[in-house]
Amino acid sequence: MNKLTAGLFTSHDLISRFLIRFKNALLGAAILSIIAYFWLQHTQQTAQFQRLLLEPRADDLILIDLGRFDTQRVYQAQYRITQVLATTDNTITVKQGRYTYGRKRDVKRAIQLDNLMLDNYFDTATLQWPRAELTRYFEQGAIYAIHRPNDIYVMGGIVKPRVIPRLHTPTAKHRLTPDNQRGIAHYQIGELQQAREAFAIAAQHDDHWGQYNLATMLLEGEGGEPDPKQAIELLRQAAAQGNVKAHTLLNELCSGDEACD
Repeated sequence: MNKLTAGLFTSHDLISRFLIRFKNALLGAAILSIIAYFWLQHTQQTAQFQRLLLEPRADDLILIDLGRFDTQRVYQAQYRITQVLATTDNTITVKQGRYTYGRKRDVKRAIQLDNLMLDNYFDTATLQWPRAELTRYFEQGAIYAIHRPNDIYVMGGIVKPRVIPRLHTPTAKHRLTPDNQRGIAHYQIGELQQAREAFAIAAQHDDHWGQYNLATMLLEGEGGEPDPKQAIELLRQAAAQGNVKAHTLLNELCSGDEACD
């Protein structure tokens, strides 16, 4: 037996003795490491949820437990999915799913299977929650998670339609007014009449993006009768405020068009 082989056998013998002697301590250390890892993951996730609840945005998914909202009744897990439609400084407007789940993993599965894109998945009635209460809802377990879509996905499932190209949507440069934002939310789920009404309110308050979005709906007759003349007037108002899209569309429409006279 050469020295290398003898050395390997000696090392193996030492390692075996070490493992036998300290196996309980090593097992305990491994269990503590696993517990620490999951505790850290939970802590980081909780902190992320709290940050998102402080600044909710349209299309965020807020997962709720209805049983925690009503503290006067015997608790029963009733998990549902809500989605933010619009936000203001004081409130958020959400739509609530019609379906109740008994387990959180069923909620996750529903999202991953694109169930949110099914017709009539959400109730047509909307809810308004005070923004100041969101943290309390989270602390009492009534809200147990919030997820912000990555493009159109949450956990691999599609949770919203892609943005309609003609509508102006939020960018880092432009901040939408609540009425305009609400109009876009209605438009994305096919509620064209409500979208048109929301854009009209925004336009009345001299929101040039509301004027532009309402004009595009009036041109196409979306959510009501077409009205090209009013659309042209709205585009002129928006263009006068420096809206480049309105100016470009106005030039396209008014090239030899009597409706622009």
